[in-house]
Amino acid sequence: MSGGRPFEADYIVVGAGAGGAVLAARLAEAGCTVIVIEAGCDPLAQEYGDQADGDAASDMPLADACSVPAFHAFSTEHEGMTADHWVRHYADRQMQQRDWRYSAEHDGVLYPRAQGLGGCTAHHAMIIVKPNACDWNHIADITGDESWRASRMQAYFERIERCRYRSFLWRWLQALTGLNPTGHGWRGWMTTEWVFPLRPVRDRLLWQSVLRSIGAAADAFGHRGASFETAAFDPNDHRGWNIGASGVRMAPLSTRRHRREGPRERLVDVARRCPDRLQIRLRTRVTQILFDGRRATGVRCIGRDGEEYILKSRRETLLAGGSFATPQLLMLSGIGDPVHLGGLGIPLVEPLPRVGCNLQDRYEIGVVSRMKAAWPNLQGVTYTVRDRSYRMWRRLRLGNYTSNGVMFSLLLKSRAGLAVPDLHCFSLLADFRGYYPGYSTRIRKGNYMSWVVLKAYTDNAAGTVRLQSADHRVPPRITFHSFAEGDGDHEHDLDALVAGVRFVRHVADAMDADVAEEEEPGRWRDSDAALKDYIAANAWGHHACGTCPIGPREQGGVIDSKFRVYGVEGLRVVDASVFPRIPGYFLASAVYMIAEKAADTLLDEVVPSEGS
Repeated sequence: MSGGRPFEADYIVVGAGAGGAVLAARLAEAGCTVIVIEAGCDPLAQEYGDQADGDAASDMPLADACSVPAFHAFSTEHEGMTADHWVRHYADRQMQQRDWRYSAEHDGVLYPRAQGLGGCTAHHAMIIVKPNACDWNHIADITGDESWRASRMQAYFERIERCRYRSFLWRWLQALTGLNPTGHGWRGWMTTEWVFPLRPVRDRLLWQSVLRSIGAAADAFGHRGASFETAAFDPNDHRGWNIGASGVRMAPLSTRRHRREGPRERLVDVARRCPDRLQIRLRTRVTQILFDGRRATGVRCIGRDGEEYILKSRRETLLAGGSFATPQLLMLSGIGDPVHLGGLGIPLVEPLPRVGCNLQDRYEIGVVSRMKAAWPNLQGVTYTVRDRSYRMWRRLRLGNYTSNGVMFSLLLKSRAGLAVPDLHCFSLLADFRGYYPGYSTRIRKGNYMSWVVLKAYTDNAAGTVRLQSADHRVPPRITFHSFAEGDGDHEHDLDALVAGVRFVRHVADAMDADVAEEEEPGRWRDSDAALKDYIAANAWGHHACGTCPIGPREQGGVIDSKFRVYGVEGLRVVDASVFPRIPGYFLASAVYMIAEKAADTLLDEVVPSEGS
């Protein structure tokens, strides 16, 4: 795949995830030479394709764990690609220990991360919901860079998407007239599809019951007005993008013929078509950014065989390691808080005190109910590669395994006056209570229903990523400083999550005859105080961002609106760490969009070198 082993290229891209893979592919297509450095493997490589099936996540072939939509939980625990962190939600150990997922051995809570081609997009739930207009307009406002306006960022969503869940007539309209009222992309590199997981007729009663109960819950919570009733199922339809309506949504997935598709496939395709311009180095870890004076000239690496060598960038070095690895590498290379780096004996290259600060995440909480009987639709489903459902998926791309498990979603406003919904709630026919070792095995239970309440636009931006050592092998210390330990109005976040729990409980009441028990949080926790106490102790997240934010340097920005790291030359950051405020509801599409924008920014500044 590497197409030879040159040690110099126009661009060095560190990380082959949501940002790096998309950025590298676009640059190589434009005629630039690019070396992509990735610490993991190719999850779909044959070397992992002959493993035996079993009960543990790592006994499932990695290629299947990453490809089958219904297996995504197992891919997050597969030893072939895990790069997990153990994080603290609270610096206060007594408060942290109240979380039942807390591990005394690791002094933290599991935070799934992946390494390999595609990064976390190789194990995420594939949900594609584009950011709201306010997310992009906020960046334009704080930087004064009008290219970040939502009206202009919309073009990047259309560039990446290949929508296949809306009528082909919309595609024809755009092709024939140039009009595109839905705002979907029709010819991009990422195919999006809808899946209805409950296909059998015998489950129609369940659908009807849940939809009726949602309507009743909407009435009870004051959401039933025109904004709830007129909101379309499609969350990415441009005609309703900035209306801020609550309502029922279907979750579009980044799948092609109901098989995971994303940045990995994009990068591999370009490497196949442009082998002379795009080189991918797997199982290679970057240990340091190299500088000639104040200009980044390349990186120091350790290859799969343990050898150390240097890769040179003729133009720029582009960091796309993610919200934990990117600030860690910057600090190891001398860019960060002078006091922090000085305490570890790291020579200072550029004082940027906010590197590794501004860490944000969403708060999530589960409402998990055990049913009196197993779901008929899941009869015989074992979530292995040996059952009938897997054969249906592999041969015909039909059945339960075409779905990530989400039935449908709800967008809600937790209080009046919000411009956009701040709660995204989705239902699963599974037992899901957050992340901890072995959590994926609970997915195999066929007699549970879980509602996950996701709080978007959290008020807290007080999290930090800090080095524990100048040794690159030592993971950073990650502390989110949740709720009362953070900044902002944490009571707003708690109140919103309580409202979400109460809403989905009201939905579940319509199925009360089928529910044996609500196991989490438990109906005995009914008062606001009891629910807040439970949420504060047990909320989780997995959308970390913001640790190298765009913004004015004097206001804590680490990079400017063109992704350039302040104070040095030839170094940019293009991953989830760049967001000054956590965007929308899911990160993947937002990162794809900024990667495309970064590619345009770079290509506008230079032309491909001769002979590239």
